[in-house]
Amino acid sequence: MAETYVKEVETKSYTKEVLVDFYKTMAKIRKFDENLIKLMAEGKVSGFYHSGIGSEGLSAGSIRQNLRDEDYIYYNHRGCNQKIAKGVPLSKIYGDFLGTIEGTTRGLGAGIVHSADPSRGVLGQAGTIGSQLGLSVGTAYTSKLTGSDQVTVVYFGDGAASREMLHGSLNWAGLYKLPIIYICENNEYAISCHVSETHSVKENIADWADGYGIPNCVVDGNDVLLMHEVVKEAVERAKRGEGPTFIEAQTFRHRGHFEGDPYDYVDVEILQNWKDTKDPITNFAAKLMLDKVVTEEDLEKINKEIDVEIAEAIQKAEAAPLPNPERIYEGLFA
Repeated sequence: MAETYVKEVETKSYTKEVLVDFYKTMAKIRKFDENLIKLMAEGKVSGFYHSGIGSEGLSAGSIRQNLRDEDYIYYNHRGCNQKIAKGVPLSKIYGDFLGTIEGTTRGLGAGIVHSADPSRGVLGQAGTIGSQLGLSVGTAYTSKLTGSDQVTVVYFGDGAASREMLHGSLNWAGLYKLPIIYICENNEYAISCHVSETHSVKENIADWADGYGIPNCVVDGNDVLLMHEVVKEAVERAKRGEGPTFIEAQTFRHRGHFEGDPYDYVDVEILQNWKDTKDPITNFAAKLMLDKVVTEEDLEKINKEIDVEIAEAIQKAEAAPLPNPERIYEGLFA
């Protein structure tokens, strides 16, 4: 049975620079999201979007200070959180949604972001939900075969965890002791189905990893420092050649499955409680001020700087042209 990861993590264990970086990353993810939703409301985005508001601590904590550019990630359905934490420029992600050549796909995304940035180890998502779990075995096996210390981190939701791809991936990762870190972002709902309706395990999704001999745990995914610590330990295990780790990070999404989803299948009081008491950014900001790491004025300055950065990124993405028709043939081999 998966145990809850509990560790006394104090801000004094980190430098001010690192703590501020965690906050900045979470705030940037949130503001990126809010501004993208505004662009959608203005009719500037042709595709659709799955908001990651509410889960910023999970991505910031797992990636920042833990992963290098050469370490691989496969992001999940709400993967802008992870792409931003990994360092993909905001203008590139906005460009993908706006369909301009500023985007990582140089206009091929048409508003549906299945993008990649190999220079930063962002290898994308797969065409169907959960199929990145199979791809992650390939990159992890390559690291093992070549003797590099690169790790692969694969993100997926509780919905994807109910699909068969997870079990095949866990089997090979466990058999070959591959340097993979599985991070299940359990926000309790796969579209509109609660996790209790889609999983045969009665306690935790992480319990499945036991059957494959893979160390596993459950962690508060909204605690950015706790996420950092548990992933740090998993990365170190992988680099020592000790194989994969399965982390079930518990969180909750503040918005519907997609923009336009009425989100009427979630109890209003439960959702409000998550917003009021478990918001990763609000809680971390309060912790930083309580521990006198920063002042309220410091945080206001940081947020104003992020607002400027986002405005410039949107301007750059919007100013870029749409691709020429010939663009569709680039990279086409059959």
